Amino acid sequence: MAAHTEAQIRRAIKPLLTVYGELNTSEVKNLLHTVLEFSEEDMLPSPTRNEPRIIQRIGNIASHQTETVKFYDEGFIVDKNHSPAKFALINPISQVVIQPAEVTTIKEKTRRFIARKVDWEKARDRNNEIGDQGEEFVLEFEIDRLIETLAIDRTNATQNVQHLSRLQGDGLGYDIASINDDGSPRYIEVKTTSGGFNQPFYMSKNERHFFEEYGDSAFIYRVYNFNRETRRGDVRIITQTELFSNFNFDTITWQVTPK
Repeated sequence: MAAHTEAQIRRAIKPLLTVYGELNTSEVKNLLHTVLEFSEEDMLPSPTRNEPRIIQRIGNIASHQTETVKFYDEGFIVDKNHSPAKFALINPISQVVIQPAEVTTIKEKTRRFIARKVDWEKARDRNNEIGDQGEEFVLEFEIDRLIETLAIDRTNATQNVQHLSRLQGDGLGYDIASINDDGSPRYIEVKTTSGGFNQPFYMSKNERHFFEEYGDSAFIYRVYNFNRETRRGDVRIITQTELFSNFNFDTITWQVTPK
């Protein structure tokens, strides 16, 4: 895998900010590995600085910026009024920078989630080809949802829907990052089956903790009747409230079934 460009790094910073609100350059450098799998080329030493090349590229985003405050299409600002520079999330609908009170709330949720995070592999989903195919299907489904509900073009919709890698999904607690109708972050966990809606799906402690912390911003996209050949199926969007009210959790098998 080749080294990541600054453009790819900027795109990876957006989902990082959805679970932190704002971060300074040093914090982004420390956390980027949770949302981007570094390649061997990324980790080669910089010829000009005593750090890996990818860490230097993170710093370059701010250092190469000519404006004091710049809005990036990826969905955040970089504010050089601070030292180190501050990366802050933008609401893509209102174009308003996240406010300090909301940053505090988001960071507290993230702190609690990480503090009790359980290292439970998502092997049952991740090692299953249908799981990967279901996520790709939901990615397009969600882009279409934004186009229809928010009346935005495909370019903007695609910019606001991000499919996280296996490392990213496990690191942040969800599979796909999107936005709600008001522009606030939407966290999507995809559960896919070729069977009907009542077929059990698996949910780890880590995933359940994420839904407990992120409440109305977290959704299960239950993909059922999925056809591997056409790579299409039916989708039911399950809110956090519905998940905990209308489904049974088996703490031994980790199976979740409708009541």
